[in-house]
Amino acid sequence: MFAKNGLAHTLWLTGLLIFALLSAFTVHAAPDEESQELRANWQATESWRDLFPTASELGEKDTALGIWPVFRGAALLGYLFESNDFVAIPGFSGEVVNVLVGIDTQGIFKGVKLLKHHEPIFLHGLGEPPLLEFLQQYKGLSVADNIKVGKQRAGANVYIDGITKATASVVAVNETVLLSALKVARETLEGFEPRAIATVKTGEFHPLSWDEMLQRGYIQHVRIAHDEVAAAFSGTAVENLNDVADENGDGIFIEFYYCYLNVPDIGKNLLGETDYARLLRELGPGNHAVAVMADGDYSFVGEDFVPGSVPDRLAVHQQELPIEIRDMNFYDYDEVNSPYIGNFDTSKIFRIKSQSDFDPGAPWELSLVVSRSRGMLFETLSASFPSNYQLPGTFFVYNENVDDELKRDAPWVIIWKGRFWEVVVLSLSLVLLTAIMVYQHRLSRYPKLFHRLRWGFLWFTLIFIGWYAQGQLSVVNIFTIFQAMISGFRWSDYLIDPMLFILWIYVFISLFIIGRGLFCGWLCPFGVLQEMASWIAKKLNIRQWKISYRVHTRLWLVKYVVLILLVGISFYSLTAAEILSEVEPFKTAITLVFVRSWPFVLYAVGLLVLSLFVHKAYCRYLCPLGAGLAILGWFHRFEWLTRRSECGSPCQLCKHKCEIAAITPQGKVDYNECIQCLECIVYYNNDDLCPPLINQKKRGQSTENIVQVIDLKQ
Repeated sequence: MFAKNGLAHTLWLTGLLIFALLSAFTVHAAPDEESQELRANWQATESWRDLFPTASELGEKDTALGIWPVFRGAALLGYLFESNDFVAIPGFSGEVVNVLVGIDTQGIFKGVKLLKHHEPIFLHGLGEPPLLEFLQQYKGLSVADNIKVGKQRAGANVYIDGITKATASVVAVNETVLLSALKVARETLEGFEPRAIATVKTGEFHPLSWDEMLQRGYIQHVRIAHDEVAAAFSGTAVENLNDVADENGDGIFIEFYYCYLNVPDIGKNLLGETDYARLLRELGPGNHAVAVMADGDYSFVGEDFVPGSVPDRLAVHQQELPIEIRDMNFYDYDEVNSPYIGNFDTSKIFRIKSQSDFDPGAPWELSLVVSRSRGMLFETLSASFPSNYQLPGTFFVYNENVDDELKRDAPWVIIWKGRFWEVVVLSLSLVLLTAIMVYQHRLSRYPKLFHRLRWGFLWFTLIFIGWYAQGQLSVVNIFTIFQAMISGFRWSDYLIDPMLFILWIYVFISLFIIGRGLFCGWLCPFGVLQEMASWIAKKLNIRQWKISYRVHTRLWLVKYVVLILLVGISFYSLTAAEILSEVEPFKTAITLVFVRSWPFVLYAVGLLVLSLFVHKAYCRYLCPLGAGLAILGWFHRFEWLTRRSECGSPCQLCKHKCEIAAITPQGKVDYNECIQCLECIVYYNNDDLCPPLINQKKRGQSTENIVQVIDLKQ
């Protein structure tokens, strides 16, 4: 047994030495700040020529607009600008990313170069190459494109590949590039100026029949014959591969009608007053609705169409720009109240979002897309059949277009929408965890069930919360909170990652109820890895190091020293504090799943090996995040891990069974160190495990009426 004071001093020095050595390595391995400054000086290094390789001269900066013109001789090639001069969108770190953007005179991106950033995942994790590759995707795209981060899909948007484990960062970068480029284009290029957007007049309504709406052009009628489709594919490899037969023998391939529904004279007459009112409620302010109704041998949605999705056989364009339409799934088509829509083979109502910049008062175009393919291994050919649509200006009033920052969703909104199902799963898991805590006494009476439930939740924490959803909390998040006290609080800084936001809110509330244990014992992915190491040690009969309670209580202080050092350094240099936070193995073991340079992997694996001999050694003695949570958890309201008068004297069973050593020799629970594993409650509630209950049962006394209470902290 290690009980000497010398051991405490030795482990103190060992822990701090590990911290110092790892910090020295990370400072050396991290990108040099001086090199970032050199890179930011793109004019002196002439790195801007990478974006305009044929240019001969960089003009003087237009200080009013914040742009540099680029010339080839006397010819203007385009413009260069730094995004920081136009937008300030915080990334995951809470700091903005500054990029150099080049666009030509047609609004085409010539390229994007990274100038400066503070994103931890790229500085000290994945490295910068993935971010540089991400920025290369903008070359050749247009400022007019609605560029989104994600997998390619049908519709009007242009998608670029994201970066796994860095979603929040790249979404912020994408918004930075797009909004800054659009601001420059509107100031310098033709065709990008803000225009007056039509708003529907809602006060006037005139009852009209179907024929009257057709005659006035409110409903557009399109008929396409089989011969027209055949002519479109004439001379191609799929000329004779018509898979749509003329079933009625009338030669009609498809006959369809479409219209803009927001106008009362159209929507109310077509849908009826009740459904028109419901349509406007479901649409929401600023959004638009288009109805398409069709008969014929060809369906404009197709057999594989999923309700609520974007159709791949219809396309809307306005001023040559694509506009995304999405099915509203508005009707259960067995119960259509409209006197007209139910008469067609296929009818759909599609939504156009306000972010698309669609102007209902300007001309627009609906196209039917017909595709043919020689087989799965051959290229598919498509033919488009466009039709024009425009409503009279008397239906609208015109207002100046709002700024793009207001029309585009904020980066955090985009991220939350994209991770909706992850948010739902995490929220449900936290409801389950809350139920486990509330009903701990009932569950703990069935040890096998309880242990299976706990291990099931721990596996979920590691795999879903940690490795998949990247929900590992970190001491770096504490730096952000302290920085907000200085620079000002912004909700967007915290909402940028939904997993971390939800976890922090839940953990923060739990700190003032039961202390730090709910996170450290159930929701920390690296903590789960340590528990697994301890489980392996038991199976292999690895002898545990015995540390006296006196030495143990002194080693607790190491993590508080590390926390104070990190927080203090963060006020001096946030970058240095982020580097030194590598004392946490979370990034290596959870964020990057051990795919990293060998010193980091060796350190993380070394801590897990140490957990084979000392249960959750890192959590107990070195974790600065645990120290920060313990400080707040000191103010917890309840002490609900119930104790008996025999606990501590004479019974010491729970003290010896508590692997985290959070039970004092007097039998009390130290909530600053307790991880709420509830193992002591399992013993407390079972008369074949708890010595006082065993003795009581031997004396023939009933154990059924023992009152379980939640003691208010004195």
